[in-house]
Amino acid sequence: MARLKRIELIANYLQVIKNLKYIEGIEIIDIPDNVEADIGIRIKPKEGCSWQYILNQLNNIEWELYKKKENC
Repeated sequence: MARLKRIELIANYLQVIKNLKYIEGIEIIDIPDNVEADIGIRIKPKEGCSWQYILNQLNNIEWELYKKKENC
């Protein structure tokens, strides 16, 4: 059951990212063998948007979604 909750959390995260006004595109990518991660994504920001701003927003989104779920 824990895996299903984790998949649900990832799906919610992707949906929120997709709807951000400063993101032009998002795609799921293969994760290299030497990387420990649940999912790999490639994000294309809109022209003029700083990566630091995007990373801060992604971290905030992740923590907000994570706090809503228990035992993920």
